[in-house]
Amino acid sequence: MGTVDEGLTWQIGVWDQMAPVYIREVDKRFVPVVEHLIRRAELKPGQHVLDLGTGTGSIALRVAPAIAPDGHVTAVDISPEMLELARQRTARAARTDISFEEGRAETLPVQAESIDVVLACLSLMYVIDRAAAAREIARVLRPGGQLVAAVWAGPQRA
Repeated sequence: MGTVDEGLTWQIGVWDQMAPVYIREVDKRFVPVVEHLIRRAELKPGQHVLDLGTGTGSIALRVAPAIAPDGHVTAVDISPEMLELARQRTARAARTDISFEEGRAETLPVQAESIDVVLACLSLMYVIDRAAAAREIARVLRPGGQLVAAVWAGPQRA
């Protein structure tokens, strides 16, 4: 069995290779999941949102107008290639209220108690150390903050 570092390196390689496929095909397929996640979050202007596992930035781009004018989205992903695509999309959309950080759920590159809402759309199931990720999410959420997540499950769990 490989180490956590080997597993993380493997995951990063997979996601880096998948980045163009996500832009071309996959993001479109997940629009209903993204929309449902965002509705459940009940976002408000001025909130600070963490998009955990941002991928190509689809959620960050969709969320930013909902928390404008004073809100901010911090988008985190382990894949440099995914983040580069997300940055390009954000620049084309002329959004200045989204920032990107390379990082993982187990060690979030975010200040403690600085986030109102953590959105994790189809990302938590790929986390290597789920207990560490749960502690990190709790650390970055402000008192009263919320985690809204979507994970793979059968229809009976939807």
